[in-house]
Amino acid sequence: MSKDKHIFNLDNLDEWLCSTGFLYPSNNIQLERFNKLYKDYDFKLKDTKIDVDSIINGTQKRTNVLKIIEDFNESEISGLKMAARNGIENLPKDIIDKMYNKHRKNNDKE
Repeated sequence: MSKDKHIFNLDNLDEWLCSTGFLYPSNNIQLERFNKLYKDYDFKLKDTKIDVDSIINGTQKRTNVLKIIEDFNESEISGLKMAARNGIENLPKDIIDKMYNKHRKNNDKE
């Protein structure tokens, strides 16, 4: 029977949680480890101000971002809506082919 071996010591768990960013670094050693670990990370919000008070107080307003599809054919959309409602029964052949080709393209990319 083998003994369980821990990768880390429970006595210094907080030290590593702070060094990896799960908790805030509380000393220079933890901060240096954190900076070394994430030195190549591309932080996308460099010039963005985060309002911590509104997050904590629950007054932050949510914004929804919608991606608008520019090149679509309304008849294709209505046919796909019909497929979603009715299932595959009674679908025109061109819609079935379109769905098949779309799935085929997605599987080929993987």
